[in-house]
Amino acid sequence: MESLDIYLNRRPVGQLVHDGETLSFRYDREYLLLPAAQPLSRHLPLDRSGEAVFAEPATRAFFENLLPEGSVREQVARTLGLSPENIFALLAALGGDCAGAVRVLPGGQRLRTDGRYRPISNAALAAELATLPTHPFLADDEGVRLSLAGAQNKLPVRYDDTGFYIPQGEAASTHILKTPIAHLENTVVNESFCMNLAARAGLNVPDATVVDIGDLPVYLVERYDRQQIDDGFIRLHQEDFCQALGVESAFKYEKEGGPGFAACFELLRDWSDEPLADVAALLRWVLFNFLIGNADAHGKNISFLYAAGQVRLAPFYDLLSTAVYERQINNKFAMRMGGQKDPRYLSVDDLTKFAAEVGIGLRGVKRELSALVKKVKAVGPGLAQEYRQQFDNPVIVGRIEQVLAQRVGKAETLV
Repeated sequence: MESLDIYLNRRPVGQLVHDGETLSFRYDREYLLLPAAQPLSRHLPLDRSGEAVFAEPATRAFFENLLPEGSVREQVARTLGLSPENIFALLAALGGDCAGAVRVLPGGQRLRTDGRYRPISNAALAAELATLPTHPFLADDEGVRLSLAGAQNKLPVRYDDTGFYIPQGEAASTHILKTPIAHLENTVVNESFCMNLAARAGLNVPDATVVDIGDLPVYLVERYDRQQIDDGFIRLHQEDFCQALGVESAFKYEKEGGPGFAACFELLRDWSDEPLADVAALLRWVLFNFLIGNADAHGKNISFLYAAGQVRLAPFYDLLSTAVYERQINNKFAMRMGGQKDPRYLSVDDLTKFAAEVGIGLRGVKRELSALVKKVKAVGPGLAQEYRQQFDNPVIVGRIEQVLAQRVGKAETLV
């Protein structure tokens, strides 16, 4: 039997135990006595008696979702000489700087209180990014333990106006770098444009931009699960909706058994400390993804943020127009709207069913869609012009504008 010690920031929380076949988790009694104790997950609630032991599948669903997915996880595992199914060993190797505040250490190993940021030149960083497909997350580098969920190559870093740094020891990353997706055109500008369009249209999103590292344009986004304090940065706990619903990452899509909109809105009403405001924000996210043509809006792309004693809907991320890649990506909805899986055929009847499923009046859904259409039409052209000037007139921006025009026209027939 093996164990890993689980921390939230520097505070010990409990142990993840592997008995050779299954995973289980148990909170420390000392943690449960703390007035500020918060659960790791909705599916791992606090039990003040200290007797509760969480077995599969709740334990696996939460901790498995901390790791990268798909081919990225497979490559990390190969680099480390592990099986991609060995969740326990992968967390032991990578879990030092996960999404949110969770830290994972081998049992009995003391949490380091020291940390530093190793400066890295643009040339050296460009070399690291070039090797991400075969050396993701700097796996096996001395003093570096980084893990982020998701299926795309990315690297957590510290970034400020002096340059880039690799976090080591206790030091927390502040930004995420994402390299272009090899088989899709200019995903870096695509995602940056969509995130900035979302910000101007009133969605809560972190700062995102494009930076040139060597000869490679790279997407750079600020981490919303970090907070600056006097002596550095602290990690804020977060939990994505798959974790909160007990769904493993392999089943994140609705058609594979993952959550749909009804489950997500019900979860939000049940778990958020400000459900009215957060339900309105989630509705805006759903409708914005329709307008930009994002067919990859699944349960792992929505999260809760645990901060200031409250559980709230986190800022939105991973906003990308997939519809511009119509021959390369299945552009059916990741979550059906009113039972409709194809955005081309979305009807008033579908919108009516969607409104009923998510518990919002049809009039309210139409009002939000109409308001969002007006904002996108008002701010989209100016943003597109900025991107043309900044990035030498990229073709992808014109394609996103075409998708927006089509979806706005569709939306106007629905309201």
